[in-house]
Amino acid sequence: MKRLLVLFILFSMLMSNAQDTTQLVVVLDAGHGGNDPGNLHQTKGLLDEKDLNLAMTLKLGGYIEQFLGHKVKVLYTRKTDVFIPLEERVKIANDLKADYFISIHCNASDNPSVVGTETHIHTFQSKVSNKLAHEIQKQFKERAGRYSRGVKLKNDRLYNLLVLKESNMPAVLVETGFMTNPTEEVYLNPEKGQDIIASAVFRAFRDFVKTNHSIEMRTADKPNEELKNEPVWKIQIFASTGPVSLENPDFLSIGDPIEEIILQNTNSAFNYKYYVGSFASKKDAKSKLKDIKSGPFKDAFLVKFE
Repeated sequence: MKRLLVLFILFSMLMSNAQDTTQLVVVLDAGHGGNDPGNLHQTKGLLDEKDLNLAMTLKLGGYIEQFLGHKVKVLYTRKTDVFIPLEERVKIANDLKADYFISIHCNASDNPSVVGTETHIHTFQSKVSNKLAHEIQKQFKERAGRYSRGVKLKNDRLYNLLVLKESNMPAVLVETGFMTNPTEEVYLNPEKGQDIIASAVFRAFRDFVKTNHSIEMRTADKPNEELKNEPVWKIQIFASTGPVSLENPDFLSIGDPIEEIILQNTNSAFNYKYYVGSFASKKDAKSKLKDIKSGPFKDAFLVKFE
C-alpha cells in the first residue's frame, strides 16, 4: 500500500510538471526586411518601415517573455534585417503549430493627413482573430491615446493578405501608424513612441490570454510563499504631492505595470509614489533600472522593501 501511495504521488508530480511546462506559442512577424524596405522614410534621417517594424516587434516579444514567459513561448520570423518571403513567414508559423501569429507593420497613404492605427484580420469567420484584433484597437484608443481606425477585413482592403489568409492559427496584422503623415512618422521613430505601441499590443495580448487561457502575468521570479521573508526590490520612478494618472504617456512608455503607493501620516509632501517591478534579485532590478533611466525617468532609483 505504501509503495502504491509513493507511485501515485510521483505520478501526480509528473503530471503537474507536464501541465506547468505547457506553453502557448506565439509567432511574431516584423514586416518586410532586407532588400524589401516596406514604406520608405518621408523625413531625412528617419527609419524605413522594415526597421521600425523590427524594433517594435522585438520590444513586444521582450514584454511577452518577461511577463508571460512561463506560459507563452515567443518565436520570430526574423530578428535581424533579412528578407523573408511571405510564404516562408506563414510556413514558419504553420510548421511550428503556433497558437497565435502577430505581424507588425507601418501604414502609408496618398493623403498625408491620414492618421491612426488599424488591426487587420482575414474575415469575420476568423472569430478568435477578430476578438484579439478588437483588444488591440481598444488598447491603442483607450490606453495609448492613438487614433483607432478599427479592425479591417479583406472586404475593407479589397485584397487578401497572405499571412492572414494562409495561416492555420488566429492571426492579426497590426498597422501601427502612417509613415506618410509627418506627425505619426516622428512619433514612430523614437524609442518612446515604439514603447507605447509595443506595450499597447502586449497589454491586449496579455488580457486576451488571461481571459481565454487563464494565463496570469508573472510578477516575481519565485513563488510568493518563497518570498515571504525575503526582501524585494522595486524601482521608484516618480513621487508627487497628488495622484498622477496611470495613463500618463511617460508611464505608458515603460510598458510595465505601474504601482501607486500612497503614504499616510508622514511629514513628506510627496505622499504619492510610483514604482515599477518587484524583484527578488538586486541584479535583475539594476538591469531593469538601467533600461528605465534611458527613458524619461532619469532620476529613477532602487528601493528595498523588507
